[in-house]
Amino acid sequence: MTCKWAKEVLSDVEKLSEERVELVLNKYLEDFRDGALKTNGWPTYIGPSTYIVSKAAMNAYTRILAKNYPTFCINCVHPGFVKTDITGSTGFNTPAQGAENVVRVALLPIGASSGLFYNCQQVSSF
Repeated sequence: MTCKWAKEVLSDVEKLSEERVELVLNKYLEDFRDGALKTNGWPTYIGPSTYIVSKAAMNAYTRILAKNYPTFCINCVHPGFVKTDITGSTGFNTPAQGAENVVRVALLPIGASSGLFYNCQQVSSF
């Protein structure tokens, strides 16, 4: 995320709420509509820009859900760059490898950490 303000809002775990995520998303949409993405520090390539912002929001919601439901193990997983139709078969991982990355996180033992982002099978920062 290149927008400093949005990154700060979404990184403040203590104040993070659905309303604050909505605030960031609405500001992105407003800046997109007004042609102000670059001016306000958002990613500017339209396809990747929307993807980046949506993933940042999804990661924030993961932390919110994990905080609100502490008895559940709620995490977010990036399966890797997988060779599928959506990537034009240009990915590095096979669909089986991508699925393995997701399944390993889904099968974490009871009491495992929650509210994390896994890039493939490694815990990563948001």
